Amino acid sequence: MYPVLKAIHLTAIATTITLFMLRAVWAFQGSARLRMPIMRWLPHANDTVLLVSALATAAVLGQYPFVNDWLTAKVLALLAYIVLGHITLWRCRNNQQRALWFTASLACFAYILLVARCHDPRAWLCAQSLLA
Repeated sequence: MYPVLKAIHLTAIATTITLFMLRAVWAFQGSARLRMPIMRWLPHANDTVLLVSALATAAVLGQYPFVNDWLTAKVLALLAYIVLGHITLWRCRNNQQRALWFTASLACFAYILLVARCHDPRAWLCAQSLLA
């Protein structure tokens, strides 16, 4: 069961960041594609799959947010990523602001990946060992 859940989760992660980057490019361009009906529901549908697969994986592994510090860090960083992504796509008045919030969103996403890989909320400490 775990290998299937992990595969679904990793696929949803890749889809999430791909959709975010595509939508950010469209936001930078001021493209109407950002408001296409499919772009209104597809990211939310994928994020639902991501959340359900995360909860199922946590249950299978017996690791839970607010019990395991690394998983708590991931959940809190995910909330920050959602807010930063929303600001990037919908609240910026110009591309200079958008670039700042986009960079912050990607940094938050990278932190989530590092925490997931290292199982430590101090992910920057183990990032060096991953790069070596």
